[in-house]
Amino acid sequence: MRVDEIMTEAVATVGLDASIADCARTMLREGAGSVVVTTDDRPVGIVTESDALQAGVAAGKPLSAIPARSTMSNPIKWVRPDSTTRVAAEKMRDQHVKKLVVVDGADMVGIVTATDIAFHLSDVARGIGEMVELKDKWESDRRFR
Repeated sequence: MRVDEIMTEAVATVGLDASIADCARTMLREGAGSVVVTTDDRPVGIVTESDALQAGVAAGKPLSAIPARSTMSNPIKWVRPDSTTRVAAEKMRDQHVKKLVVVDGADMVGIVTATDIAFHLSDVARGIGEMVELKDKWESDRRFR
């Protein structure tokens, strides 16, 4: 299965001058667990729900006084849309992240999360089962012996 088959195309974004309060509002409005921080429509970082909570607690200031750029993870961790979900899962594991921005050339085209991959595991398992059944049927067909 490819990343572009399971990714979310509508990525929640904020500008580089956004505050953590802006990030939190955007996440709530979009129903997202993160926002990608952009400048000139290019992804430069990511702020997750956990990042926002940690920043608020650590700073002891209002979220509106904490710049997203001071909290965002950067450089972004990314994957290509034609990569397999296995490649994406390995990148997440190796880079200790749960979200990858999907980039085609210089353009952000989506985001894929560990939850997306886990949700689609049953599709992958079903596909493997169908391939095994087809292989068994083909091998048992006397015409191909």
